[in-house]
Amino acid sequence: MRLDELAAAVGGGVEGDGALQILGVAGLEEAGPSHLSFLANRRYASLFRKSGAGAVLVSMSENAFGRTVVRCRDPYLAFAKALALFYPVAKPPAGVHPLAVVEGSCEGATILPFAYVGRGALVGEGTIVQPHVYVGGGAVIGRDCLLMAGSAVMDGCVVGDRVVLNPGAVVGGEGFGFVPTPAGLVKIPQTGRAVVGDDVEIGANSCIDRAAMGDTTVATGSKLDNLVQIGHGAEIGAHNVLVAYSAVAGSTRTGTGVTMAARTLLLGHLDIGDGATVGAMSMVTADIPAGGKRTGSPAMEHREWLRLVTAARELPALLKRVAALEKKGGDGGAG
Repeated sequence: MRLDELAAAVGGGVEGDGALQILGVAGLEEAGPSHLSFLANRRYASLFRKSGAGAVLVSMSENAFGRTVVRCRDPYLAFAKALALFYPVAKPPAGVHPLAVVEGSCEGATILPFAYVGRGALVGEGTIVQPHVYVGGGAVIGRDCLLMAGSAVMDGCVVGDRVVLNPGAVVGGEGFGFVPTPAGLVKIPQTGRAVVGDDVEIGANSCIDRAAMGDTTVATGSKLDNLVQIGHGAEIGAHNVLVAYSAVAGSTRTGTGVTMAARTLLLGHLDIGDGATVGAMSMVTADIPAGGKRTGSPAMEHREWLRLVTAARELPALLKRVAALEKKGGDGGAG
């Protein structure tokens, strides 16, 4: 594409050679004269100056150093749009492959070999069901979804429109509920559902357990990374981001725009407010108000955690000083 055409498509404006032919998109270090790259973080400004890229997506205020750039309000978003233009996702034609087993309705969907759609299930138009996917009886899958190989939507569960399930993702596995007795653990029947809203993406080998009663829910626009666990009866709010290895225990509710960094844990029956943030490797044991930031295990207010970490770094020197003072005091006493 000509750079000026590409800039218009991603919502930017060219400063420099708008007639430049762009053949692909690449990072600052790998890009060549026919590539478009991007600078979204000032830490990479030195790479920007040295980059061989023909053009670079930059912010409205970035110094161009005399090179051709595309100025935009959000270079990272523009980069994502450029990637989508150059690398469109191939979509196979609608239809049911002879090696698939379909007992439900899937008009306008693409069902690939060795996929299974159970009795009474409904798969929406434009949805792609890849090999070895399980769609249980009575499940409902919306339009334009992508169910990747080995993923599963269990019986009676619901998935909205434009949802992506990565390989191995499971919607509606059994919730983890048992009653301890002298004779051992007695299973609590998990009779509820798992319900996933529109525009949700669920990473590889992530699990959303069905509830014992009622629904486990993941609301519109939320993104779950790989190996994320959502316990039975939990309610994940809209536009949440849960990074790899995050876990939400049963009956906990999160608001809109909550972010959980990698390896974070929310214990059960908590309320997490809108816009809350949980730092990496933190265990949250109490409610978080809207906009709150928690870090540590057990989690505490982020500023308090920073003070604690700073103090911990000073402990070795402090212990040496205390030991020296005790020795000096002991010597004085002996005299």
